[in-house]
Amino acid sequence: MKKMLCSFLVLSVLVASLWASGRKDSTSSGGEASVPTLSGKKVIVADANSTHHLNLYVAYEKGLFAKRGLEVEIQQTSSGVAAVVGGEADIVFNCPTGVITPIAKGQNITIISQVKIPCTSVLVVPADSPYQTPADLKDLQIAGLSTTCCAVVIIRDALHEQYNTEFELVTLAPAAAIQALEAGQVKGAILEEPFVALTLLQKDANGEAKYKTLFDGTSDADGDGKIDANLAGVNPPCRTINANTSFVASREADAKAFIEAIAEADQLILANPVATDIVDIAAKYVSVDRQAIINSNPKLGFTTQLDTAGLIGYADALVKLGTIDQNPGEALFAPQFKGITW
Repeated sequence: MKKMLCSFLVLSVLVASLWASGRKDSTSSGGEASVPTLSGKKVIVADANSTHHLNLYVAYEKGLFAKRGLEVEIQQTSSGVAAVVGGEADIVFNCPTGVITPIAKGQNITIISQVKIPCTSVLVVPADSPYQTPADLKDLQIAGLSTTCCAVVIIRDALHEQYNTEFELVTLAPAAAIQALEAGQVKGAILEEPFVALTLLQKDANGEAKYKTLFDGTSDADGDGKIDANLAGVNPPCRTINANTSFVASREADAKAFIEAIAEADQLILANPVATDIVDIAAKYVSVDRQAIINSNPKLGFTTQLDTAGLIGYADALVKLGTIDQNPGEALFAPQFKGITW
């Protein structure tokens, strides 16, 4: 009996020691592997400043990555997707339509998490614009971030499918799009927050709003007393967190710890999106009017849960537009995150 008790105690100490040390060796004769440990390597995030990435900044500034033993470096670049595909960066927050294309072409990138839902990009036009129906947008010059911007893709698809019409896209970054709108060089602009809020804050000489939004689920363009449907659909998914596929495969624990930190940041933001410390962090990374940040932050529905149906729908739209040949379907998403973010 004493011999059995002694053996049990020795075995217990050995198991506890293995657990504490975080070894990756098999823990049973069946060969079951323990939870993988962090690599100890830096996680490089290629980022283009945006309040849509506020959860990244909050996680970084509030020490939520460090809390999990991750060292994260945020590198500013306008070529984040290319940096991740090429292996120069591990993670990028990006409009999903800009990621679906390289995935469909077999490049080294995958979607691991949602950033936010819904897409907050809408069509902004001068307050006196006469457009009453989506068909009125036919052949108009409309500014937009890019041909692969989610809102541009889905609005163009809706116009084509439902109204047999399309507009002429003038590719401009948000600040330049607002300037073009001010100068009358374009008839409207598809803008995202906080640039929508920034534009709507502008007043004319009489103190009246200079701009309004159309066909976004909140406006009544034809004045019939009914809210117009959102051309982009109901709660369309917005940005996603995307990673180098080799990074996810070889540093799965790092990738999962990163998303855990983002999920914690989401809860901090959602608890009070206009809290002084949250707005301060946004203002540190994004150079726009503080009131625009305050007005737009409550619209940013941060979540890590992927809207797989909506994202696959974006891929369908890209196929229709001829951007990609085939919809990758669930191959868009990292299998390591199935059951976690999708």
